[in-house]
Amino acid sequence: MRKEPFPSLKLILEMFLIGTLGITTVSFTYFLAIETIDTSLAIVMWYFFPVIVVLISWIVFKKRPSRNIVISLFFSLTGIIITTGQVKGGSNSAIALVMISSFLFAFYLLAVTRTLAKVNLLTGVTFINIGAAIGYWLICATLPFGLSVDFPSNQSSWIYISTFALFGTVAPFMFSYAGLKRVGPSMLSVITTIEPVLAILMGVIFLNEAVTITRVVGATFVIGALIALSILESRDEAALEHQ
Repeated sequence: MRKEPFPSLKLILEMFLIGTLGITTVSFTYFLAIETIDTSLAIVMWYFFPVIVVLISWIVFKKRPSRNIVISLFFSLTGIIITTGQVKGGSNSAIALVMISSFLFAFYLLAVTRTLAKVNLLTGVTFINIGAAIGYWLICATLPFGLSVDFPSNQSSWIYISTFALFGTVAPFMFSYAGLKRVGPSMLSVITTIEPVLAILMGVIFLNEAVTITRVVGATFVIGALIALSILESRDEAALEHQ
């Protein structure tokens, strides 16, 4: 941050808003959802966001998707339908929250890609994460949906929270932003599609979540469709660059 000029007030507010309205709302709706739905199922459904990005690009930026992209969209939706069929009754609200989180993340990704082009990595990570912290303090102050706040009462709990904040939030954002700057959103999407696989694996190992054939098939449809979509988008971008 020392080598770069201090960002303008407008740019600082833009980064704060990305953190407050982007990260906070995306993670808050997701955390609400996983209270009543398996983590592995939630994250597979959440990975619907690349499809939303394609649709937004088509509607807003007039970038019509190719036939291959439409096919990828079909298989992704098929996988999500198969996966959500494994959700127990009474979880419709959780499904809705996951999809809202995914939809919001699509807008967040488009916004952060635009903003990161104007600032360096540390500046972006710093102000966006400060904005996210402000967003959660606002939630604590207003307590929507009848929520309550229980602050830790011992030192070890604060240490755990600080560790999760550093290695579970700040560090991942820094690495993802660095990757976004270097390889672009398409290739980043290819790399991050490994997350649903890891989420299912971690859910089985640490949370004793069940493995079913239907769940594996649904996850395979989603992951396969998203990998195909990302690769096709990368090819299109490469072809345009060589024209």
